[in-house]
Amino acid sequence: MGKEFIVPVGSVIKEYLDEYDITQKELSYRLGMSEKQISKLMTAKSRLTEDVAIRLETVVPNLKADYLLKYESKYREYLTRQKNDEMLAKMNLQELSERFCFQEVFEGCQYDILTQAKEMLRILKISSFENFDSTYDNLLVNFMEDGGRKEAIAVWLGLCEEEIDIQNDDLTDVEYSPTKFKTILPLIRTLARSADLSSLTKNCRKLCNEQGVYLVVQKPVKNSKVRGALTTYKGHPAIYLSGRFKTHDHVWFALAHELGHLVLHYEQKSLIVSYEDADDMNRSEQEANQYARDFFINQDDWNMFVQNTTDITEGKIRIFAKRMKVHPGIVVARLQHDGIIERNMFNQLKVKIDFDDLNLELI
Repeated sequence: MGKEFIVPVGSVIKEYLDEYDITQKELSYRLGMSEKQISKLMTAKSRLTEDVAIRLETVVPNLKADYLLKYESKYREYLTRQKNDEMLAKMNLQELSERFCFQEVFEGCQYDILTQAKEMLRILKISSFENFDSTYDNLLVNFMEDGGRKEAIAVWLGLCEEEIDIQNDDLTDVEYSPTKFKTILPLIRTLARSADLSSLTKNCRKLCNEQGVYLVVQKPVKNSKVRGALTTYKGHPAIYLSGRFKTHDHVWFALAHELGHLVLHYEQKSLIVSYEDADDMNRSEQEANQYARDFFINQDDWNMFVQNTTDITEGKIRIFAKRMKVHPGIVVARLQHDGIIERNMFNQLKVKIDFDDLNLELI
């Protein structure tokens, strides 16, 4: 029922009364109500009740109670939405736009700023922006001075949830088993050898879905500064990955980090957000980091490889990567992260990626 057809239920009743030449005064006699009560009903100053609707059904031919009650409900819903829109419009929408990244999120959409605000409330799953702080007080951002913002993180998480059903299969009939999930980890590790990122968005996601786990890759929101997250959606673990990274190795390390949280720390209804370059990592983050390192290269093998840090060459990196069955870029990234080589060394072995060119939807 479009807005242009929304009228008080009294207007509908009046059409039937006119058809049968029944006046409001006569109707008051037939219903056993005062004329004042009838007038309030006809002008929407009082709500149509089930009792009155049933009486009308008896008095006026072809006027069904269920039809009138549905119309009344729809009209009251319309009034309430109008009232909410008016209240929202009185807020500083430009300030909200900047705080909650409207322009970035709704780029290309032909939405006015009020519609953007309403859509953002839906993404955040809150009824009012005044409820934001209390709803998202579990987002412990320890690096606010470094540019990370709780609002941006919450928006990114909301966008990830919206992408779950777009990027993944229906997992209604698939049960998640931690023991069974561990059996696919070697296969995921093998996929990381490919320089083609579609192996992540297609093959890896397929493996996860088959084991009852959602996997979403969502472009980051400015100042969200997140690498990934682990949460629960419809009773299933859900891994979110940021598209913030520019090289193949960073994406796979981010995935391995979230896999570490899934294997080591997952609890239903919990939310674990992995921040980028957080200085003060808690124990679970440290454990997930170590899991990601060992996921690709065993610590003992790594120690042997870096015994002589002055003799690391491109050729030796390639040989070691082949022996470990990992992409050479992953070896380079770990060498750089551990400070064994400079950040600008051997970057030719890394593979650049561009999420803008990637089809993230269900393939």
